Amino acid sequence: MGDLEVVFGVVKNLLTLNLSAITKGEWEIFQGYGFFFLVLFLVVVLYSYWFHLYKNEKKGERNYEKYAKLALDDEIDDSVLEKKRSA
Repeated sequence: MGDLEVVFGVVKNLLTLNLSAITKGEWEIFQGYGFFFLVLFLVVVLYSYWFHLYKNEKKGERNYEKYAKLALDDEIDDSVLEKKRSA
């Protein structure tokens, strides 16, 4: 519970621009928790994106193998992958 008080104290000092009140130990604790939550957030975003791609391919909305083949078949006279609707 003490670390949580330190984190909130550092956040309060950052918001009030009182940076001289933050000690090195408090800053290191804040950085540790910040790094952990950043990595956790990025993992959630990555798996959400992966699930989105997986769901679209299973529904048949997209065929990502066509996009993978695009790097190999990149000539000027190749066919268009998708027809876009005009506005």
